Amino acid sequence: MAYATPGTVAAGDVATAAAWNVIANDIIQIGGLAQGVFTTEAARDAAITSPTEGMIAYLTAPTVPAATGTTTLLPTGIRTVYNGSVWVCVTPVGAVTPAQGATTSLSYTPTLTGTAGTNPSVTLVTGTTAVISLKAFAAPSAVNIYSLVSVAVSGAGTVAASDDWSAYQYTSAANEGVTNSTTTMIYGLTAGTNTFTMQYKIGSAASVNFSARSLMVYGIA
Repeated sequence: MAYATPGTVAAGDVATAAAWNVIANDIIQIGGLAQGVFTTEAARDAAITSPTEGMIAYLTAPTVPAATGTTTLLPTGIRTVYNGSVWVCVTPVGAVTPAQGATTSLSYTPTLTGTAGTNPSVTLVTGTTAVISLKAFAAPSAVNIYSLVSVAVSGAGTVAASDDWSAYQYTSAANEGVTNSTTTMIYGLTAGTNTFTMQYKIGSAASVNFSARSLMVYGIA
């Protein structure tokens, strides 16, 4: 029986079996979703040994997620939702690296030359899809150049960086800086702990400097 809105009562009304059954059923429906607050994944899993789809648990000191970058957005507590397979992190996790680095690669690479700093990456538990927001400021050394920023995934499964979830820009003048940014869905993931790493490429022979790089990820239950 699904959730049903209970009726209103007044002083002196008789509590019927039908009304009591509605209230009892509603408690079961809501109680099955709101599971409470735990410290770690291990504490949650020890308390909820047989989770069902839709259950919610908040972790105050999770061992995952993680992030790398000059600055990281790494919450001290996260909200997780059981999707029938894994406890997905639905709290955004992010990383930012302002430093500039260059590439001449025509295929996606996580490596930039120069004093590029730590490449932004985010690790968290996802289902088979996730939402990503990424950004980078790109300045090409030649005219008529495409610059693209994407993410590759490793961990529970491997997914190569793709134009399908990239941010890209076209510049018609050399050394003309533009910001590549997008918020989109990444798909084809293996449910579990996944690491998302920023990657870069250009559309034709030249060099592009990438700076002000940022990445944010959260799971979709």
